[in-house]
Amino acid sequence: MSEPLQLAVVGVGRMGAIHARSIAECVSIDVTAVVDSAADVAGLVAGEIGASAYTSTAALLERDDVEAWLVATPTATHPAVVATALEAGLHVLCEKPLALDTAESEAIGSLAAAAGRVLQLGFWRRFSPPWAAAKRVIDSGSIGRPLMLRLAQWDADPPPPEFCDPLVSGGLAIDCGVHEFDLVEWLTGLPVKTVAAWNLPLVDQAIGAAGDVDNLVAVLGLEGGAVATVDLTRNCRYADDVRTEVLGEEGAVFIDLLPVGRTRLATASGIEVVPGSETDDAFIEGIVRQAEAFAEAVRGGISHGPGATASTRAVMLGRAVQEAASTGSPLTLRTQGSPHRM
Repeated sequence: MSEPLQLAVVGVGRMGAIHARSIAECVSIDVTAVVDSAADVAGLVAGEIGASAYTSTAALLERDDVEAWLVATPTATHPAVVATALEAGLHVLCEKPLALDTAESEAIGSLAAAAGRVLQLGFWRRFSPPWAAAKRVIDSGSIGRPLMLRLAQWDADPPPPEFCDPLVSGGLAIDCGVHEFDLVEWLTGLPVKTVAAWNLPLVDQAIGAAGDVDNLVAVLGLEGGAVATVDLTRNCRYADDVRTEVLGEEGAVFIDLLPVGRTRLATASGIEVVPGSETDDAFIEGIVRQAEAFAEAVRGGISHGPGATASTRAVMLGRAVQEAASTGSPLTLRTQGSPHRM
């Protein structure tokens, strides 16, 4: 059995703290350090999981026993922090997205490849039991060729307005949308070719003042003719609700997270819950399993998880959604991924 991966969590705000606490019990990972510019925050999380606390990555780099960083700092800081880790010879699991600029994302991917280090992106849904089960079902051919997808991410309440600033988080279409855009191409194995989108009436005026929207709908046309609809909201009020549905030629799969996570397979033979898809908390389970896959990739030297290109694709689609919604004109995506109006 391999020795546990010696991991530091860099940035232990809301998401970073969730990562640190969730993976602290993983047999394959030893969370040995946490870093946050707020000393009290770093100390609190470190104390909870028995790790060392630091207020800067410079201090962390003085340790020679840390093998990898999990980067959960603010989105705009990801490129610099990830580059620092890679240049120091460390492996990196980075919260999504890798960068708000797609060229910067690809450059970091090239840096990781040149350094021979694993760079994995935090698209946790790929590892969460309901979506992993759905992917197996679709790949098995049980529902035939995918024809139509519906994806929804409905957050109960918005984050602070300053976070919603597109310069900070990328805005709704990127901060939330990248998960859905990644799922569309991952579940089907098909690239998105066209994008249409609409911003819905604003609910929270403070978010509008920050330059973002709080509700949108996008329609994505895939290669071969399949279509995906994506709807995002920051104000459904009742709970954070994520749903995915895929209709194929011979049936459908349905993913629901409330009241518990599960995947149902519906065919002419009936409707059944897919074995292995059920989980009380699909989010935490996905966080844990992606970390375990990262540790396995580091130990094995080969990563099968999403990397820089997956982040680039998802952000590019988010940008296309933003442009299509603001201009009112559908876009078609060129071969290299840059959109232009239809």
